[in-house]
Amino acid sequence: MSTASQTPSPVATSAVRGGLLMCLAMLAFVLNDTLAKSLGGHVDVGQFIAIRGAFASTIIAGLIIATGKASDIPKGLSRPVLSRTFFDVISTFLFITALFQMPLPNITAIMQAVPLVVTVMAAIFLREAVGWRRLTAIFVGFTGVLLIVKPGGEGFNVYTVLAIACVFTVALRDLVTRKLDGSTPSIIVAFTNAVCVMLGGVVWMLFKGVEPISMDHLGLTFVASIFIVGGYLLTVMALRDTEVAYTAPFRYTLIVYALVLGYVVFGDVPDSWSLAGIVLIVGSGLFTLYREQRLKKRLGFGRRPVR
Repeated sequence: MSTASQTPSPVATSAVRGGLLMCLAMLAFVLNDTLAKSLGGHVDVGQFIAIRGAFASTIIAGLIIATGKASDIPKGLSRPVLSRTFFDVISTFLFITALFQMPLPNITAIMQAVPLVVTVMAAIFLREAVGWRRLTAIFVGFTGVLLIVKPGGEGFNVYTVLAIACVFTVALRDLVTRKLDGSTPSIIVAFTNAVCVMLGGVVWMLFKGVEPISMDHLGLTFVASIFIVGGYLLTVMALRDTEVAYTAPFRYTLIVYALVLGYVVFGDVPDSWSLAGIVLIVGSGLFTLYREQRLKKRLGFGRRPVR
């Protein structure tokens, strides 16, 4: 066998690199969530969001200066960026409030329904075509959510409703993201988001008041901010020069991490119904992703894309 045939192709190398970076990004996000949840009951929701936002804003500002993109900061004040940020501020408060009270694996799994909701909203508001196969997968995914939240059950409460509401606000955020000007660097969007989320926390604190926070809890909040910024940067690195189709499936490692950390740190063990729901959500998400990629391919010249 020739040496050339043994050398991995650039596409294969890029796919492996993108997949590994996406796995690391999801781990960073779950570590952030784990630290955030560990602070529930010790730090007020708004106070945590404000402090973490301040740390995150400072870290991202340093990266902007280091990369020479400071002149692009005004682009973060455009209407599309601010619209996206508005939905992200709301979703942050919904998510953290629910996270403080719900098992980590459950809320993580529920949030994986976001791509399914985005597909439905894109069909309704953007007139994007959605065939019966993807509609069936979406229905299966929503069934998985119901198995986790168990409407009418003992575990169904206001925090579960907040988690479901968060799914829709994040979906709206992602729809708005599609309309962003490509000339606006992603790190500028992240900086605007971090600053506005921080300000949202400050406003919350003005109404709720400020409570003393220990140095240990302050340190954990700082580490959480490092993880959330790291997750963002790793995601950008994973997607750079790598097709989304190669990296998207690795996003579901998030649930694996959440199951492990939820058990190790908090002793959370999902019941059989919740585990079945997680399987349905992940399966439907992967199938929907597969169908979306198939839509980009044609069966032959002049034929319509597969739905």
